[in-house]
Amino acid sequence: MNLIKRNMMLRYKNSLLGYLWSFITPLLYLLIFHFVFSQAFQGMRSYSLYVLSGLVLWQFFSNASNQCIQSLIANAGVIKTINVPIVVFPVSTVLTETFNMVLVFVPFFGLMIFFGLQFSIHTLMVIPVLILIGMFSLGLGLILGTLNVYLRDISILWNSINPALFYLTPVAYTLDFVPDSYHPVLKLNPLFHYFKMMRDALYHNQFSDITTMMIAFTCSTVTFLLGVFIFNRLKPGIISNV
Repeated sequence: MNLIKRNMMLRYKNSLLGYLWSFITPLLYLLIFHFVFSQAFQGMRSYSLYVLSGLVLWQFFSNASNQCIQSLIANAGVIKTINVPIVVFPVSTVLTETFNMVLVFVPFFGLMIFFGLQFSIHTLMVIPVLILIGMFSLGLGLILGTLNVYLRDISILWNSINPALFYLTPVAYTLDFVPDSYHPVLKLNPLFHYFKMMRDALYHNQFSDITTMMIAFTCSTVTFLLGVFIFNRLKPGIISNV
């Protein structure tokens, strides 16, 4: 809890707008996508709501994964001087993003209602989606963050992959916009299934099919367990390498 509090304070330290940046950044993306793509999706019901429901989830994943990968190196001074379980640093990073996400959802739900969001029992699916993508982000962060301690190119590589992953994920476009032959490729991206679940809950106002939910659950579980395994195997050398 102290690390989460510290992370929140450091993020907005000496910032004039502070927490509002978490709201402004995706809002700017929304305005850009609406200006560029709204004409291409004229037949859609509330394109703005569709994009916003994706941008909120992308902001969480992007921030959580990026911060988690850097968490061990960024806290090298503390790790080398204080006897604490090292795993608390990546875990607290993801929990910080989760807490920030909850705060961001407050104004975003207001905007979504303006764009046509209808609250129902399906809206509650947002909670398991956040839990699943949180597990996935933590597992991915443990894998890449641990490897990054030994090989700093990992974080540089991830920073290069991240923008490409954004466009491989249907944040601002629908599958109808992509030729059918490319659909299997897009579905190989684990994020595709989390975004579909979020869209089903907030945009389509329905529950996702069981296949999508099982794929999302499997991706989260396998990635998380693999992250824990790699972290535990390489943990003995972390302190001397950060």
